[in-house]
Amino acid sequence: MQILEKDYQINSVRKAISAGKDCIIALPTGGGKSICILKLCQAMANKKVVVSLRNAALIPQLLHTLTVNGVSISVVKSGYKYIPGGDVTLIMEQSFIRRKNLKIACDVLLRDEYHVGCMGAVYKAMREELSPELVIGLTATPIDRLGVYIDKSMELIEETTTKLLIESGELAKPVYKVPKLAQEIDYSAVKLYRGDYSVSGLDLILLEHCSLVAQQTVDDALSKGRKVMLFANSINHVEALSDAFHLLGVAHERVHSKRSIEDNNESIRRYKSNEVKLIINMSMLTIGFDDPATDCVVLARPTKILRLYLQIIGRCLRAFEGKKDALILDLAQCISTHGFAEDYRDFTRKTAKSAAIMSERLSVTNIGQFLDGEFNFSETIERKVVKRKSTRVRKKPRRQLVVNADLAEKSANKRAESLIRLSPKMEKLVSTIELVNIVYDQQDEPHKMLEESNMVKIVALIGFAYSDGLVDSCTKLVEELHAENNSIRGLLPRVSNLITAIAKTDLMASL
Repeated sequence: MQILEKDYQINSVRKAISAGKDCIIALPTGGGKSICILKLCQAMANKKVVVSLRNAALIPQLLHTLTVNGVSISVVKSGYKYIPGGDVTLIMEQSFIRRKNLKIACDVLLRDEYHVGCMGAVYKAMREELSPELVIGLTATPIDRLGVYIDKSMELIEETTTKLLIESGELAKPVYKVPKLAQEIDYSAVKLYRGDYSVSGLDLILLEHCSLVAQQTVDDALSKGRKVMLFANSINHVEALSDAFHLLGVAHERVHSKRSIEDNNESIRRYKSNEVKLIINMSMLTIGFDDPATDCVVLARPTKILRLYLQIIGRCLRAFEGKKDALILDLAQCISTHGFAEDYRDFTRKTAKSAAIMSERLSVTNIGQFLDGEFNFSETIERKVVKRKSTRVRKKPRRQLVVNADLAEKSANKRAESLIRLSPKMEKLVSTIELVNIVYDQQDEPHKMLEESNMVKIVALIGFAYSDGLVDSCTKLVEELHAENNSIRGLLPRVSNLITAIAKTDLMASL
């Protein structure tokens, strides 16, 4: 079988091999990771290559792609007989720990879906056991749950974007719909857990709206012949939605972890073979599920996790013969939180704060003007609202300030020096505060966290009275409070006191 590789795939493989260090290839969902893996294996035929996979469904898919292109394979997975000596070894990561006795040789480790569990004990143990000379990860979302680049020790290789693949026809063109009723639901009281909404907290709200979700899905997607994947919040939510669709007489399938593997596989088979046009799942089909005919995803649960959002909407973007476009039906305020598939995202962000700033710069500026109608990305650019400050006519002109030229030059030079020093010092302080906030959030101690508004005030305050000593003192103060498990909520007055103390010291020194 002849593989028609694309330029961005060839360039990704070439750069990964020539990088001379561990790296991550970032390819949008549908960008052809299997082809990149094939080309990497072929380019390093003189090396012992191991491909580590997290999703069992990818084993037969990748096995077929490699073998029909002349690559012999050894497979380490339950249900497969291990025959050593293949050009490439495919390993189901969860199966490896029980098969350490195989003593598999590994020069190069390729890891699919690198963002999943790359900091976990299972992967670390496998990597230590194999001791590869080179590690190459592949993923559509090289970021963690907070939107931060997943592994700073690895070089990022990004040769294309979702927008470029959509424009070239490699991916389906998304259309979006945001019903007004969905935007009016209030999630502000739901507690956060590990950076996302609490599952049980969301269920208290979402279980009340199942009939509305079912009717909206029928009206906007199923009645128009679309093939739909619906993403729910929990197993209870999946079952409640299933009941709602039953009441409407809609044939569908459901997938979740409390059903048997056989039942889930049969549901997936029926969906892929078009025996039903709707499948409801919680998270089992978020990664690695491949059905190009799917032309609609329904977001029935909100999420704070950008990575999860991108993986979900990617399920309907694969190109397919006769597929005109792909509908992203947002019933959970995800688009207004994370933006569009076409938005450019800088995956190299180093802190959660900078990742948040990244999301604020997306093209959604006023989702209200698009409610209840289908729209596309280009329309959001054309109709983007720019807010301008109203002009006011002053009754009395301001008095002109007269400034000594030497003093002005001295102030300008000092400010320039401060700005040069500001970024790395402030980056460390902000990162330290964010990490402490995350720890207290995970410990369910929100009363100890510094509020976002006070974070902004602290940054502004330090900016006016900047010195290396001040920022170092503030960072040390946060670390000391956290070491004693004390609250950082009252950090603003403490920083103000520090500034006053430093100012007094400087004043006394000048006398």
